[in-house]
Amino acid sequence: MLLSKVKISPVAGKRQEILDILQSVRGPTLAASGCLESSIFEEHDDEFSIVYMEEWQSRAEMIVHIRSPLYSRVLKAMELSGRQPEIRFYDVSATEGLDLIECARSSISEVRQ
Repeated sequence: MLLSKVKISPVAGKRQEILDILQSVRGPTLAASGCLESSIFEEHDDEFSIVYMEEWQSRAEMIVHIRSPLYSRVLKAMELSGRQPEIRFYDVSATEGLDLIECARSSISEVRQ
């Protein structure tokens, strides 16, 4: 599984435009082959950043998406950032859920490394 994270710090007056662009991308991205999730978050930091995340089954499917005309809209949103956008791609080999928290907080505390 791969995660894509784009953090944008909007130029003054461009926040809603960025949100509108990313919202227009989200639905079609979710319908794309291999897309597991697409999310938009608003941070309440000094710059009120916007974070756009995607989760993909495979690198190949993610690359097809990045090369698509649809992804050009994400690039357009990045151009409206007041500073260089933070872009990260993560290759996730395993995920865990509540069981990890329960294990970590139990008296057994046998947490895998």
